[in-house]
Amino acid sequence: MVFNSFVFILLFLPVCLTGYFGLNHFHRYNLAKAFLLGMSLWFYGYFHVAYLLILTGSILLNYLFYRIGRAKNRQNKSTKAVMVIGVACNLAVLGFFKYTDFFLENINVVCGTDIPLLHILLPLGISFFTFQQIGFIVDACREEAGEYSFLDYALFVSFFPQLIAGPIVTHDELIPQFADEKKKSFRADNFSAGCVLFIMGLAKKVLLADMFGRAVAWGYGSLEALNTPSALIVMLSFYFQIYFDFSGYSDMAVGLGRMMNLTLPQNFDMPYRAVTLHGFWRRWHITLTRFLTKYVYVPLGGSRGGRAHTYRNILIVFMLSGLWHGAAWGFVLWGLLNGAGIILCRILEKPIARMSETWYTRAVLWVCNLLCVNLLWVLFRAEDLHTAGAFFAGLFRGFGAVPQKLLESFRAGEFWYALKLLHLTDGGNGDRILCAGFLAAGFLIVLCGKNAYRCAQGFAPRVWHGVGLGILFLWCFVSLSGVSTFLYYNF
Repeated sequence: MVFNSFVFILLFLPVCLTGYFGLNHFHRYNLAKAFLLGMSLWFYGYFHVAYLLILTGSILLNYLFYRIGRAKNRQNKSTKAVMVIGVACNLAVLGFFKYTDFFLENINVVCGTDIPLLHILLPLGISFFTFQQIGFIVDACREEAGEYSFLDYALFVSFFPQLIAGPIVTHDELIPQFADEKKKSFRADNFSAGCVLFIMGLAKKVLLADMFGRAVAWGYGSLEALNTPSALIVMLSFYFQIYFDFSGYSDMAVGLGRMMNLTLPQNFDMPYRAVTLHGFWRRWHITLTRFLTKYVYVPLGGSRGGRAHTYRNILIVFMLSGLWHGAAWGFVLWGLLNGAGIILCRILEKPIARMSETWYTRAVLWVCNLLCVNLLWVLFRAEDLHTAGAFFAGLFRGFGAVPQKLLESFRAGEFWYALKLLHLTDGGNGDRILCAGFLAAGFLIVLCGKNAYRCAQGFAPRVWHGVGLGILFLWCFVSLSGVSTFLYYNF
């Protein structure tokens, strides 16, 4: 089930909210949590019933490790073995489903063998709920986790807003909220703020990300037809698509939690405003960066031990980040190059600080960062390194006319008819206007728009807010006929 679908908006969400708050109203708090757990499992199993076996098996196994670790802590015994085995089991499950074919492919290439690939079905969200549980096991063995019931733990892992694509939530952020009786009653202020986030995220996904996605799909499916202008358009389209898609999902997830008086962490903070890669990664997928910092970077030694060790640790973290995103060498290279960019930012820290003091030199830094991020996104989007190379070849092929098929990707119906009424569609001008308009709108939103998370924090309902959001929601709702999944469902 996806957030941007009729079944979710018209059936799942109303039933979920009504049942949850109804049971809490009659002080059936544990039953309300069990109901929410059941709804979350329905949400996950809607994709594929077999996925439920993997999710529930993972929850049971990790809760067992948690109880063993708690017992050893009470007996003042070392929990290191429990932690190592628990983490290893989680990584083994993730590795089996996500990396088996990648491993076999490379064995075949290196050894000249012909081992058949297993083509294992990748369970949705496995990277997210695996990392979430790894963090929990480590914290439990460090005595940083409290006494949690199985119901609380199962709901913590499977809570539907963040289950498939994050944010990656920590136990101390979410589980205590399940026990807070002040959060059990329906609150109009939280519900309205949650609706704001949900509608803004829905608009990002349906009205922007999916539209830019059409241009991206055409570009990567027609690499031989690319020239410099068309490749630039496709590259910028993915730049906007992945941001509006992923941040849109995060906004919707946080909004859904807010409707139930549950606070989920912010995952994006206007990352495209950053002027360096270092600044970008402090604003992009914040909860993943937080996880990798706490559970990988710091245990490796962090910034201790001199520059060489620090740079090594940064490269390891970003290489793992690349592998976490996908089982392909393109992701590994993407991660390593991002790590190298972070290291370069550290080396040039003082010159960058001086350049940031004036708006025009800061603008130069932003343009350089824009180019770096876009070029790196090519490695992220391409199916393999060969595809990435073909795209880069098109990018430097030279100037020429932009293919009409690419321009038609921006032909959003409501805008097209408006241009037609103004007689601006003659000779293909309408498609060019829409292409330029959407790209300009993308830059305007990411550079000048307000942070949705902060908008919801200080939201004070007004009549005109309701009218504007109602119109935006209806616009999104009538655009749901072409339902598409979120990009990060693949990771």
